[in-house]
Parts: sequence; C-alpha cells; structure tokens
Amino acid sequence: MSVQKTVLPNGLTIITENNENAIATMLSYWVKVGGHYEALHPYGTAHFLEHMIFKGTLTRTKDDISEQMDECGGRLNGGTSSDSTRYYAFTSYDKWHEGLDILTDMVFRSTFPEQEMELEKKVVLEEIKRAEDDPFQFGSRLLLEKLRAAHPERASNLGTMQSVSSITREQLIQFHKLYYQPANIILVSTGRIDHAAVVEYVSSQELPVGEPMDFKLDALQTVPLSGETIHIERPMKQTQLHWGMYGPVTGTRDKRIASLASHLLGGSQSSRLYRLIRSERGLAYTVRASTVGNTSEGFLIGYVATDSQRCLEAQHIIIEEYDRLTRELVSDKRLQIAKNSMIGTYLIAQDNKEARNSSLAYEEMYGISLDPLVVSEEIKSITAADIQELAARYCGQDRMLFIRVGG
Repeated sequence: MSVQKTVLPNGLTIITENNENAIATMLSYWVKVGGHYEALHPYGTAHFLEHMIFKGTLTRTKDDISEQMDECGGRLNGGTSSDSTRYYAFTSYDKWHEGLDILTDMVFRSTFPEQEMELEKKVVLEEIKRAEDDPFQFGSRLLLEKLRAAHPERASNLGTMQSVSSITREQLIQFHKLYYQPANIILVSTGRIDHAAVVEYVSSQELPVGEPMDFKLDALQTVPLSGETIHIERPMKQTQLHWGMYGPVTGTRDKRIASLASHLLGGSQSSRLYRLIRSERGLAYTVRASTVGNTSEGFLIGYVATDSQRCLEAQHIIIEEYDRLTRELVSDKRLQIAKNSMIGTYLIAQDNKEARNSSLAYEEMYGISLDPLVVSEEIKSITAADIQELAARYCGQDRMLFIRVGG
C-alpha cells in the first residue's frame, strides 16, 4: 500500500492510501472544526450543520442525495467530534467517482433550506433526549461536562434543547463560510483508489477560496477536583459509575503512557480492574478504563455497572488501584502483557479502512504520527517508572470525580 499527498492551489489537501487488493473505497472529507469551536456560536452548531449538509445542494435535493448514493451501491454518513467533522462515503472501488461527486457537492454547495432546518431541528432535539434517557450516555456526558466546567461550549457536541432551537439559517451559512474553506479541509481516501484521478476530479471543481486561518483550540482550563461523587437517582436495576480525572493531551509521549496505564487497569480481560471487580468478586459484567481527549485536553476515565448495594465496594477498588499506580512499580511481567495487548489491539484495528482513514486524517491535521510501527515502538519504550511518575502527577482520590447514575 502506498500513501500519496497533494495540496491544491486553493489549500485543499488530498491524501490517498491505495490497496490494489481491496474491492471497496472509503472517501472522507475532514473539516477541522468541531463542537469545541462554538464559544462565539450557539452550542451545537457544528453538529447541526453536519445534519443539514445532507438536506440539499444547488443541484441536488435531499432525496437526490440518498437515491443517487443507493443507485451506486454506496453508503453515506457523517459525524461531529470535539475537534473535527467528517463526511464519508463507502463505495465499491469502481464507483468511487460517483461517491466523491456527491460528497463534494454536499460539503461545498449545501443550501440549508429553511423548511428542512425546522424539520431537522426536531430530529436533533430527539437525539438530545435520547442521550439524556440513556444512562450510559447521560453519565459520560455529565462527567465530561463537569471536567470542562470552565468551557460551557464544550459540554456536549449536541448542544442543548435551547441552543439548537435558536440556530438560524444565517448563522449556519456564516459558520460554513468561516470553517468550510478548502484550506481547512482534508480529503482522505483509503481502499482501492487512483490518487491522480482523485486530484484531477477535485481540481476540476469550482470550490470557494477563503483566507487561510489557523483555527486552534485554547488549552483546557481545569477546575479543582476532590474525589466528589455526584449521585443522580434513577430507577434502574444497575447502578452505573463513571469516573474521571485530568490527563495529558493527545500527541504527547505522556498521552501514550497514560493510555498504557489505563490499558493496564481496564483495557483487557487480564487488566487489574477487570480481574478484581469482575473475575474475583463478580461485581460487574462490564468494567473499563481508557483515555480520551484531543490536542487541547486530556482525561483518564472509566466506567463500571454494578448492583447499587455493592457500588461503594467497586468504587473503593477503583480508587485503590489508581493510588497503587503512584506507590508501586508495575511488575515487568504485567507491563509486558499490557504492552503486547495494547499493541495487538492497535495493529488489528489498522486493517480497517475506516481506522486507517482516521489515522491519516489526524496525522495531517495535528502532526501526530499514528504509523503502526511508530506507535508500537512508542509503547515498547515505556517503563514502569514512566507509569509511576505519570500517575503521581495525575492520579489519586483527591484528583478524581465520580458520577453515579441509579440507586
């Protein structure tokens, strides 16, 4: 497989990774804007705009878009994260041109019809309600909202019922004009694809040209944590416990160390929390620990669902294991097992077209190497002392926040 890159005169970056043995192609437009860029906009604008991109262009109605994609046997979708928005199409390798034509039309020539806006607002409001009704999503969102308390615009990519209802067509057009310019967009194609043909097609399109701007998120302002547990009473058969603390940002060696520490605690069936909470005590079916964040923020988080009468028992184990990382060096054996598990999980994921598409996009957007060999070597280089030192800076009961949903 070969990776090729071309930057067009208008600033649009095109990246392809061709695999001659593939029978399908994934095409993605990545826009460097997400839910955290809304300090000066109604919260939820980036996500709502993503929905509206599918509702009609200068030459296609919303029905045209869906029918033409079905006609070429493709699949179309989009997604909004904290720092990026993507629009993608899966097609058979011989239909990539049709998929790219539809995507390009949507991303650059959407018209945001007023009547479609009112209909789609109802859809997004239902999406917000669904997230609030789902105890896992509710707990996850509340945890991050509290950790991001100094940045209300970062509480949720979905926005609120009030903020989404207030978005006007003019605001959408302004947001689109500001961020959806070629210099702020990357087109990534993985699978079976001809780089020169993609460049030729996109170069033939009349795309808008905006002023090159460096859109960067400010670093997260942290708030004091004290081991508090916020209890949201709900009539449920299981109590769900989420926890979080601040951690290193993406793109740093510390983030890799934090990821390995989290994997050691709750990333596999041999991890400490899985063994202590599930295997040895039967407290829960699911328990996991991980890291999340981007280049402006980082968190160490986790989740367990258990009986309300035994939730405190599980919570004490969780606190003890994070504290243990600060006191004791991880044994050579456990460290090697965690490294092998984490590397294997990452390498297996890279066989997926979507994972490779995301990796290539993030490498370009943020200068972070996600090459499998580089990542593997970074993980292999981590020592037990590295984990203990990082834990001493970020972990401990007085640096944690717990969200308990249920009884």
